[in-house]
Amino acid sequence: MTDDQDSKLPGDAVHAVMVEIHQDLLRFLTRRLGNEDEAADVLHDFYVKVLTRIGDVRETEKLRAWMRRVLETTLIDYYRAQGKRRQSESEYQYLESVRLTGEGKDDLDLIVCMCLYKLLPTLKPEYADILWRADLIGESRESIVSTLGITETNLRVRLHRARQALRQRLEETCRTCPIHGYMDCDCDYGTHLRADIGQDTPKL
Repeated sequence: MTDDQDSKLPGDAVHAVMVEIHQDLLRFLTRRLGNEDEAADVLHDFYVKVLTRIGDVRETEKLRAWMRRVLETTLIDYYRAQGKRRQSESEYQYLESVRLTGEGKDDLDLIVCMCLYKLLPTLKPEYADILWRADLIGESRESIVSTLGITETNLRVRLHRARQALRQRLEETCRTCPIHGYMDCDCDYGTHLRADIGQDTPKL
């Protein structure tokens, strides 16, 4: 049984949530960068980094904090690349001034938190619960084990499987075209993204 079938939402509702999350991220980046095309490029890079590196997240690391750092570094890389291309000193100083401050990092944390929060109901209940406890509200492993009455080994296994299910949801989300609004779009954006994350053949 797939995670779609095991989730609390029907397939169409799951897809609607993923489209909404994609648009949330795109709107957030567009507000920050002031250009939708550039925002789409940054979102593309963010998805690629998340999907190719999520397996490197340490067992004790909070996925929410890890994703925020990935989004932060993706934006900083963008600012640096823009700075190198700018000939005007004033333009470069402007880009430096809008790099991530404490308030900016809070904004990144909020958008990542909302992304994960909206994805949870699309997963199996036990996966959603473990991700909520461990990765969103930061409940200690000891507390989770005690509350759920499971062993530490079972917790590690359940959390690993939950993160794998979430990764699948993120893959599906990133294949939602920001221009046309549907999955596995054959436009340049969708084609390039699938190639960059090693998914030239769309998943059905």
